[in-house]
Amino acid sequence: MKNTKRITWLLLLFMICNVMIALPGAYAAGAASDSSVKAGKPNVIERVLQFFYNLILGPIFNNDKKDDRSATLPSKTRPGTSSSLKGKTIVVDPGHGGSNPGAVDNNVEEADVNLAVAAMLRNKLAASGANVVMTRTSDRSVAANGSSLGKELQARLDITNKNKADIFVSLHSNSNPDKKIAGAMTFYPKGRSSQLASAIQKELIAETDAVDKGISAGTFYVLRNNAVPSVLVEMGFVTNAAEAAKLKTPSYQQRLAEGVYQGIIRYFKNA
Repeated sequence: MKNTKRITWLLLLFMICNVMIALPGAYAAGAASDSSVKAGKPNVIERVLQFFYNLILGPIFNNDKKDDRSATLPSKTRPGTSSSLKGKTIVVDPGHGGSNPGAVDNNVEEADVNLAVAAMLRNKLAASGANVVMTRTSDRSVAANGSSLGKELQARLDITNKNKADIFVSLHSNSNPDKKIAGAMTFYPKGRSSQLASAIQKELIAETDAVDKGISAGTFYVLRNNAVPSVLVEMGFVTNAAEAAKLKTPSYQQRLAEGVYQGIIRYFKNA
């Protein structure tokens, strides 16, 4: 390598001498007093030297430098960031629980799926700066044991109101006598919250590839009596054997949580 550099230097000097001899005498003499020199710009000789360096020596002396352009390429990332939900209070409501397991079929209990996805969603939201409030964190009722269904549902709204939530997201799993039916859908209170429902449904389907059953106005207690933007997400049908098998796997639950999370990010980004 050292011999190669010496030979290259000799070739460079030889070519420079040839170039300088060919330069008109008057131009060469006046180059030193050119205004470009006074302004700190390279003169003719410097430009010639730089030209040959870039042409010949640069690749030789720098051939051991790695091409690190890949380090500056933008990574393909989802919308969420570490602070994109800062200052937002989000109530995550895992449907059912305790003595009310919700829909049960194919060895899957709705309440368990709802809670598992809710816990994953909570972690994602908290990592983006949100203040996350769970209506329940274990397999239990929210209201006192033995309370009516109305009191149980109102207890979830009381948590929402007490914490001055920005949005309310209730997670559920669906059922149907027709066991062939599968897919995810999102409900919202009639006349409001459709933007939140649309954002979550879009991201949920994109993340899970579930059958898109769309969004629809619903009259569920936790929606019609809620003072904040609210949705009820039906993540899949436990009555469909194939979908039930996915609903109980942690990997698919993570995808469900990611879809809802990205929908929330999208909603606040466009709000």
